[in-house]
Amino acid sequence: MFKICKNCQQNFEIAEDDLKFYKKIDVIEPAWCPECRMQKRLAFRNERNLYKRKCDFSGKEIISVYPPTSEYKVYDQKIWWSDSWDAMEYGKDFNFNESFFEQFSRLLLDTPQINLQNRNNENSEYCNDTNDLKNSYLCFNSEYAENYYYVNTGGFHGKDCMDLLWCMECQLCYECTKVFKGYHCFWCFNCNNISDCYFCEDLIGCTNCFGSINLRHKEYYIYNEFVGKEKYLDFLKKFSFSTDKIDDVKNNFEKLKLTVPYKNLNIQNSENCLGDYILHSKNCIECFDAVQSENCKYVWDGLLNNSYDCFNCGLDSSFLYESVGVYRSNNIKFCHKCTQSSDLYYCDYCFFDEHLFGCCGLKHKKYCVLNKQYTKEDYFKLVSKIIEHMKKIEEFGEFFPKNLSTFGYNDTLAQYYFPLTKEDALKQGFIWNDFKSEKIDGIKNIPANLLPQDIQNIPDDILNWTIICWNKKTDCNALFKIIPQELEFYRKEKIAIPHFCPDCRHYERKSKMNPRKLWKRNCIKCNAEIQTTYSPERKEMVFCEKCYLESVY
Repeated sequence: MFKICKNCQQNFEIAEDDLKFYKKIDVIEPAWCPECRMQKRLAFRNERNLYKRKCDFSGKEIISVYPPTSEYKVYDQKIWWSDSWDAMEYGKDFNFNESFFEQFSRLLLDTPQINLQNRNNENSEYCNDTNDLKNSYLCFNSEYAENYYYVNTGGFHGKDCMDLLWCMECQLCYECTKVFKGYHCFWCFNCNNISDCYFCEDLIGCTNCFGSINLRHKEYYIYNEFVGKEKYLDFLKKFSFSTDKIDDVKNNFEKLKLTVPYKNLNIQNSENCLGDYILHSKNCIECFDAVQSENCKYVWDGLLNNSYDCFNCGLDSSFLYESVGVYRSNNIKFCHKCTQSSDLYYCDYCFFDEHLFGCCGLKHKKYCVLNKQYTKEDYFKLVSKIIEHMKKIEEFGEFFPKNLSTFGYNDTLAQYYFPLTKEDALKQGFIWNDFKSEKIDGIKNIPANLLPQDIQNIPDDILNWTIICWNKKTDCNALFKIIPQELEFYRKEKIAIPHFCPDCRHYERKSKMNPRKLWKRNCIKCNAEIQTTYSPERKEMVFCEKCYLESVY
């Protein structure tokens, strides 16, 4: 069946399998198209924008994902997890003369929010959505790592790395994206089990390669040509990782990329899947970055089963729907940031719970509505009435409204995947954060392009400077500083000081990954119709999987 999206007014299809899934989990079919649904969910996800503010419980200065101008009460994470307060104190009776979302909005305003989400970290205060980090700085959505700096989505027994995105089990790596099991690798993308590689892409089982692409179990290659050990080591010894040389290699590599084949979709060891970066999965349709998942649709960054419309959810989870940041849970619908729970509807930051509806900040509770306790029998009677009430006023069946996000649109991942101006965001019903952090101080400000190109000419005093970002594509001009561990890494590896601020470096790495969108085009070799994340106007040679494997192996 086809419907017109209630938000963007575009046609979208609901397949028969979709209807069966909605019936199985007892929800009505969505009124918004998949893209608009994802955009709204991402508007609830502030992953990496941090601010200094006061804890509303202790008055102490803390780091938070909420700016000081936020209308929400914010507690330091240690206090939030403690017994110093009780979210049940904010419980409310349900009023059938009002909409559910109006009542939930007031509950959100009353109930304290957590400043950051970090567990079991050591000396890693400036991080968010992380677990088991040690001596790390500005890391996000990462876990199990030591001496990690400027890393987003990484870890899993990583060590001594900097500026990574989507990298697991890496050590001594820098400026890498989508690298799994990398050792001492720099500026690499989409590689597996590699060591001592520089400026490479799509390598498997390779060592000592420079500026190469699509190699399998090779060694001593420069720009896809075998040169032998002696010539390779001599080349590397003479190569200077100065700013201009790094830029030259990047430009040469971009030209090389147009001469080699690319696989239409990055799907490995999976069955009946459609999307990109799917691994060890089955029956996952229009999914992106899905691992060990089964029977999923419209899932981004997932490791879960039997679920639709989720972002960053998983780990032993099943039957999730329209949710964000839900882990180790089952039968969760329309929820945000809930963990180790089951049978939740429209909940926010609830942990270790069962059978909740419209609750916020609860831990180890069951049979609650709007943070108020009920008996099991009364709970199910009330929830049934609430759902009927919501259906009558057309509230039930969709994720939280846009204006219930506790973050400004410009602070969330929605701004990256679905960029909007402030005017357009407000017009569409999102909120916007106008707060500007105080500028960081230094003995002197210096534009990054005026820094010495060679690391050996950088003085110790740079630790006291503020550097002006030199990203001319975005005219960023943000101020950033070099931390001691960072300077030590650059000097040890003889790498130039970066010219971009941490955020611009992150988004440049992110831009290496194709859009999370599918296009139809033809294999450039056999002309078979394929679906791909390479848009038709792009110049890369895109092959179907069969032709690609034949050319690479």
